Amino acid sequence: MKKLLGLCLCMALLLTGCGRTAPPKAADGASWSEDWVTLGRVIGVDTPEGLTPRENSDVLSTKGMYYATWSAGEAVPYVNEDGEDAQLYDAQVYLLAAGYDSTQKAEETAAEWLAMAGEQYAVEETKTEMYNGQELTVITYTYTSESNPYSRGASAFGTYGNYAVSAELSCREGFDGDALETLENFLEHCHYAA
Repeated sequence: MKKLLGLCLCMALLLTGCGRTAPPKAADGASWSEDWVTLGRVIGVDTPEGLTPRENSDVLSTKGMYYATWSAGEAVPYVNEDGEDAQLYDAQVYLLAAGYDSTQKAEETAAEWLAMAGEQYAVEETKTEMYNGQELTVITYTYTSESNPYSRGASAFGTYGNYAVSAELSCREGFDGDALETLENFLEHCHYAA
């Protein structure tokens, strides 16, 4: 009995080290904060003023995918084209990080996402910039689908190591902010694990 109890205690001690711990520092030199919204051990977001964290899902973490959302403005009820009830905000940010076996695959995926965005939206501007030390390609656009409740947006695509990263800001007609400025401010608040 004592051997079984000892074995159980050893296993418990070993398993306590199996949980995910935050990286000690971000690539930009900032200390990793417990207050940040995190996507795995890859990205930490110090939520900018004016945005509210809404969802943080690591349900696909076994496949290396992480997803989080933020909103601006008050929620209004909305029924989508599939007849499902949803909450609609003045603006919403969607952040996705998808891990792969190689940086090449991550780069290919980010390029595919950018190409798909070019097909889905009426792109107004494309540029590549640095945001908090991370190079991203950013596009601004209007939505071409009349069934989409959002009218305009801005998206960023890039990679960090072997992760493809995408951030998308969708805005309703009544959103009083500038889509590009709002997204750029969000991107400046993204920290990447060192």
